[in-house]
Amino acid sequence: MPDTFWQRGLANDSGQCRLCGATLGQRHFWTEVYANSGQQLRRCGHCAGVYLAPGFTDQGLDEFYAEHYRQLFPAEVPWFSKERFFSWRGDRAVAQQRLQLIAPQLAPGARLFELGSGFGAFLGEAAAQRPDLQLLASEPDIAHRTTLLGRAQVRFVKGLDTLEPGSLEGLVAFHTLEHVTDPLAALDLAARALRPDGQLWIEVPDLFGDWTSRLYVHPAHLSYFCLDSLRNLAMAAGFEVLSCGPHPLPSLHGNLWLHARRPVALLQRPLHAETEQTIEAIDNRIMRVDWRLRDSLKALAKRTAMRLLGPGAVGEWQRWRHRHPGGEPQK
Repeated sequence: MPDTFWQRGLANDSGQCRLCGATLGQRHFWTEVYANSGQQLRRCGHCAGVYLAPGFTDQGLDEFYAEHYRQLFPAEVPWFSKERFFSWRGDRAVAQQRLQLIAPQLAPGARLFELGSGFGAFLGEAAAQRPDLQLLASEPDIAHRTTLLGRAQVRFVKGLDTLEPGSLEGLVAFHTLEHVTDPLAALDLAARALRPDGQLWIEVPDLFGDWTSRLYVHPAHLSYFCLDSLRNLAMAAGFEVLSCGPHPLPSLHGNLWLHARRPVALLQRPLHAETEQTIEAIDNRIMRVDWRLRDSLKALAKRTAMRLLGPGAVGEWQRWRHRHPGGEPQK
């Protein structure tokens, strides 16, 4: 990715926490090394949010996902066989498992919205298993968002802010919250769009998961959540958190799963100050991640291979080495 993109695509560094807006007590850990974007990994001293700074401008974010996102992750680039590609990703199997957790709690005819629907596997599975549901979604990747929809009839909208208040019974966001520039604003809009007693399900990578490389931190993931920070965020948006913790599905180990309800009286509030114990635990977890010469050489070798062979060929080789779904769980 050309350096000029990072120069024009990133916003000015305000020094504010991405989650709560605080400026005091921000701890800087290291500079992002996956794409060499110049962003820094930071931890907020108030809410304990972990995030990359600076973020994107609105135009930069659009350009990043339209032109650069899949180029950064060659394993996610289809090459010769789309059938083999999606078999490796495991989209449909993961969608079935997620639906088994959610569908029993949705009344007949419920309006269900997916924020960031990706290739559409969950929506396609929901339509097949629960044809009574009314499905809505937002997904900026127009070229790929219908790939796995099957016969599902989905109303795509630009964003949650385009929906009528109180128009949804259910809302899901699988590996989407970490991508948005303002997670609290996104949950505020989710609370607004849900009717009283409407339900929210969120899945995000767990900061306390078993990642061991600084390459886990990259520009596509602007925020990094632990159990406490994810729960705090949902409560600040006015939700009643029903459960929040390690993912209940063994196949999605290393992720957090939050289930929340929108109360009748929606009372939004600022993110509360996190405890010193939580902040210390987060700092200790991040500082356990080393960056050695072999890591630098591995990253350099990957970038060189992508320049010489292209992301499609490198991605095919990565999928051949790992013949099961890997990395970030799929949409």
